[in-house]
Amino acid sequence: MTIEATAPARWESVRDQDPDLSRKFAAQLDELRLAHNGGADIEALVDGEYGRLLTERLRLTFSFEQDPTGTAVEEYYRSLGLRRQVFENSDYYTRWLLITPLELETEAARGTRYPVLFVNHGGHQSISTDEFTAGFHEIAARERIIVAMLQDTNWQNTERVLDRLIELFPVDTERVYLAGESQGGYQVTSTFFRIPERITAVLTCGNDIWRDWDNVNEPFTEDELRRVHDAVVPFMQINGQYEASSFAPVNDWAPRKDWGRPRALEGYHDPRRDDERDPTRNVNGPRRFSNQPEPPADVDRHEWAVERLNRRMGSLSCRPRDVATCLEYVDAPDSELHRVLGFPGDRERTEVLHGVKHWIADVDDTEGRNVFRYVVVENAPHAWPLAAGVLGWDFLKRFRRDSSTGRIVVDDRPTPTNPHNDVQEYSR
Repeated sequence: MTIEATAPARWESVRDQDPDLSRKFAAQLDELRLAHNGGADIEALVDGEYGRLLTERLRLTFSFEQDPTGTAVEEYYRSLGLRRQVFENSDYYTRWLLITPLELETEAARGTRYPVLFVNHGGHQSISTDEFTAGFHEIAARERIIVAMLQDTNWQNTERVLDRLIELFPVDTERVYLAGESQGGYQVTSTFFRIPERITAVLTCGNDIWRDWDNVNEPFTEDELRRVHDAVVPFMQINGQYEASSFAPVNDWAPRKDWGRPRALEGYHDPRRDDERDPTRNVNGPRRFSNQPEPPADVDRHEWAVERLNRRMGSLSCRPRDVATCLEYVDAPDSELHRVLGFPGDRERTEVLHGVKHWIADVDDTEGRNVFRYVVVENAPHAWPLAAGVLGWDFLKRFRRDSSTGRIVVDDRPTPTNPHNDVQEYSR
């Protein structure tokens, strides 16, 4: 397969220069075209500023994915002041990647402790495939934090690796964060539902606003629901405007779009990968991943969708959104932002990042803490949002789980990653 004429010129130009690179770009473009609900203009997306950044990050991915433990990728990270290590690499599914500041050992001897951010890849993806797309490597370099990427993102393995990190590295256990896209986002949910007291805050992308079960359709128990509510795990979600799974607006549920066909190409397939051995695959239902929630036949789909939103609000002790107001936005929104999001926030704004709009709503809990943030990315399909690293860390880093009380606090104190205390306080 060759890149079609509608591909961006910067992708078209690699066809004759490097056929293998051309094939990988073609595979990525094909997946973007499949991964939306019919409303996205993928050519416009990849031809603009957003596409230029995507191209840069994909080139990094393609440069290192076939040799993910080689000197080239180590030197790249070293140029950012970071060290990159792969642990338990004897098997594809046991391996995990760790990114740390080069000064970590020296600073640890001085008593410095570092936040840790787990970043979960999408379903059946390799760690290397999702390593650069969302920009978390840039966050690690700028903020001097520890980033961990696990091939096996099941909650038990996440907790195991967290324990290992605490044993071997100077982890700030008050600042343990999770992020993930698609299946990786549901794995985030599975983890913080099972060990909410150990997690500080989370970011999910390409996900429903609420599910009652984990990635293998195991229902969350009443005790787990209670613990999540009591622990308070600040929650941020970023979805594309035209996700194939119709996540935005949240007041207008629609059946998952039939993608029509499998991907025509795969950019790179690690020879050790075997989907039948994937420990994260769903074995309790018809889908490779967990079942998607859908309204009963006798229930209005819009009201059902708002009820799911309010389940999320309730888990965070946030005021529920008014159902009538949300339903008005379905047919007669009072603003572009409400049309796209489908619900009102306590504070709202639109930011243009990488050439596309990001519609943002913040919601406070009963204590005035901004524990919920929802973002929709203009014209975006089901894929890692390119601003997930920047936007996600801006939200996550403001929270700390106090070790003496177990409570979440909004904390702008100076830290090893923010020595000048230059974080702007949330509006209350």
